[in-house]
Amino acid sequence: MGEGDSTTTVAATTAMQCPTISVSYSGYQPPFDVAPIVRRMLDSVPPQYLSGLSEVVLTDSASLSRKRRRSMTKSRQRKVSMVQARGLYHPTSQGARAWIEIFVDNVLRGWEKGLWLRIPLIREGRVGDVLFHEIGHHIHFTHRPEYREREDVADVWKVRLERGYIESRHRLMGRFGRLLRWLNGPLFDKMRMKAWQKQFLNGAISRAEFEEGVGKKRRAE
Repeated sequence: MGEGDSTTTVAATTAMQCPTISVSYSGYQPPFDVAPIVRRMLDSVPPQYLSGLSEVVLTDSASLSRKRRRSMTKSRQRKVSMVQARGLYHPTSQGARAWIEIFVDNVLRGWEKGLWLRIPLIREGRVGDVLFHEIGHHIHFTHRPEYREREDVADVWKVRLERGYIESRHRLMGRFGRLLRWLNGPLFDKMRMKAWQKQFLNGAISRAEFEEGVGKKRRAE
């Protein structure tokens, strides 16, 4: 799959058939080790949703073969050059199990030289945006088919899976948020709404993400 200079495989850590993580870069050195973050995120996903997913490959765009570099992929009815993709979901085909490909250099582009990536939450956010979106495609394709725009479905699952990860990984942050809401619920909700709205208006998130992130909270209230 990868054509990099070095290849390693991180074995699954659970008794369930959790996807393996393969690392294959071609002259690219990420600013931090991405594999442990991906493992923690995979471990936070309900096992049934990972059924049939064999592997997550961490690679870079330089590892693409000449043929793939010239290839295009589709996103929301638009063609996108393969070398610009951040992640790809490869469904089961000709007996091969489904797998996910993440182009780490594209995921982190524009962030490498700053100080933001020293903050664990920022690192996880960059990686999770892509990983959980691609897992959303797997869920849509194999477990929860829906007859609507597939990118929207993947975005909705991304929000749900990210929420589950934060609740399991950063419990203290969740408790702090609940405390703020208890102390000043209306103000907290207004600030949260503005934050989601700003991301949506800036094009950082899709409408599907916005509606899932805000709408679910409203229904819970």
